[in-house]
Amino acid sequence: MSLSFSEFAVRCSAQLEEDGRFSTARLYLNALRSFSGFIRHSEVQFTDLTRKRLVAYERELRYHSYCPNTISTYMRMLRAIYNKGVDAGLAPFVHRLFHDVYTGIDISRRRALDFKDLKTLICGRTEKPTLRRTQKICASLYGLCGMSFVDFMNVDFSTVKGRVLTYNRHKTGTSISISVMKRTMKLIGDIKVQRSDMRTFKGYRLYQSRLRRFNSSISRLVLSLGITSRVSSYTLRHSWATAALRRHVPIELISAALGHRSIRTTQIYLGGFSAAEIGAANSKVCRYLEAGQS
Repeated sequence: MSLSFSEFAVRCSAQLEEDGRFSTARLYLNALRSFSGFIRHSEVQFTDLTRKRLVAYERELRYHSYCPNTISTYMRMLRAIYNKGVDAGLAPFVHRLFHDVYTGIDISRRRALDFKDLKTLICGRTEKPTLRRTQKICASLYGLCGMSFVDFMNVDFSTVKGRVLTYNRHKTGTSISISVMKRTMKLIGDIKVQRSDMRTFKGYRLYQSRLRRFNSSISRLVLSLGITSRVSSYTLRHSWATAALRRHVPIELISAALGHRSIRTTQIYLGGFSAAEIGAANSKVCRYLEAGQS
C-alpha cells in the first residue's frame, strides 16, 4: 500500500503516542505542518522532499527569523520520518538528502546564569507565597544536579534510600543515581510535588500545563528580584553544569550526573570562558613550563 509523506507522518506520530513519546509525536506533526505550509500543499509527497527544496525551506525559515535550533528540529523530524519511509519501502534512499540543511545544535546562546544572578534567583528575598514556591522548585532542580523539570514532575521521591535517589530520565531512559542533600529533601517536602504520569496523554498534557505555569512564574520571580537575564526551567540545568565545570568537576562526571549519553551533549550545556579566565589559565600553563626549565 502506497502512502503519502503526510499520511505516513501521521501514522508515525500516532505510533509515538502509543509508545508514550508524546513530545516527539507533536514535533513530527509540527514539522509536517511547517513544511506543508512552505510548499503550499496540504498533502506532502515523499518526492516533495528534495535537496533543492529543503535548502529553499531552510532559507524561508531563516527569512522569518526562526532560531537555528527550531530549524534544526524541523529538519531532523522530517529526516526521521523520511528515513522511516525508506525502511518501510515507501520512499527511495537519497544519499545525503539533508546534507545541505542545518541539523545541528546551536551552542552560541548560553543559557547559564552567572554566580550573582544564580544566587539571587535561589536565595533572594521574595514575599509572595507563589513566588517562594517557584524559588524552592528552582533550588530543588539545582540541588538535584540540574534535574530537568519533566523528571522532577515524574520522579517518585519516596524511593530515596540512604539519601540516594535512583531514577530513569524521561527523555533518554538513562539510569541516574545521585546523592540528595538534607536541605534539598526538605525543599521537596515543602513543595509537595504532584507527580505526572508521562506514560499517558492526560499525564503529558498535565505536565505541559505545569511547565507553562512554572516558566511563567519564573519570569515573574526574576522580574521581582531584578534579574535581567532570561530564565526558564532549563536554565537551572545549564547553570548547574557550568558551575560544576567552574569548580573543576571532570566533564565525564558532569555528563553522568546530567544523564547524558555523550560528552558532546554535555558540552552544549557548558557556558563559555571569559578572556580573563583563559588568560589566567595560559599564565598558569606558561609558568609551569618556566618552572620546569629552572
